[in-house]
Amino acid sequence: MKKRTLTNLLIVSATIIFTACSGKAGPEKKAQSIESIIALQQARINSLPLAQTYPIEEEMNINNTLPLAQTYPIQEPPRVVRATYSPLSLNYSYTRRHQRRVYSNPYALINKIEWNAKRLLGKKYVWGATGPYCYDCSGFTQKVFRDAGINLPRVSRDQAKVGEYVDYAHLRKGDMVFFDTHKKRTGKVTHVGIYLGNGNFIHASSGAKKVVIFNFNKKKFYRERFLWGRRVINTNTRLASL
Repeated sequence: MKKRTLTNLLIVSATIIFTACSGKAGPEKKAQSIESIIALQQARINSLPLAQTYPIEEEMNINNTLPLAQTYPIQEPPRVVRATYSPLSLNYSYTRRHQRRVYSNPYALINKIEWNAKRLLGKKYVWGATGPYCYDCSGFTQKVFRDAGINLPRVSRDQAKVGEYVDYAHLRKGDMVFFDTHKKRTGKVTHVGIYLGNGNFIHASSGAKKVVIFNFNKKKFYRERFLWGRRVINTNTRLASL
């Protein structure tokens, strides 16, 4: 009986000692494993690249991968001008119309007027007509100068007041020439043409029924009925033309 009791005591004592040892070692082992996990996570965090920071001005454009637009001063389209004239004046006023070529050399403009006039040779004369298939005398001159960028009044008596007065001896190519074609001459303008040089002028003739070139030396009628010329192209001034 005493033997059995001693044996039981030994078993109980051993169990208590073993339990106490197991209870002491368990928490330490757990603590070590948690600390290792935390250290591992911290190492992983430290290995990540640092977040990049931006100034406030750049943060506003983070989502925009394109550079900010550069601004430029607004440029006007090519300036287009048409010259108009006041009666008895050489002053020019300009208004924008279709795009035009600007001639720095006024003689190039005079040649342009000659070309404009000659390309209408043979067009029919019709009183009061302004084109494009037939013309009267002032409708013809108005068309020719308008295509060169110069506006003229509609009728010959008003065109005779535009630009610089020129007598017969000082006519130059590009000048307008005016006539009194009434049977009984009154000194009033009734007809107009464009001087081409060497005594030639081009006009829409009611007698010829078309646009023709006449020569003063061969057509005495027009030499005798000549009144004056008008120069609307100042060779010292830059003008606009098609």
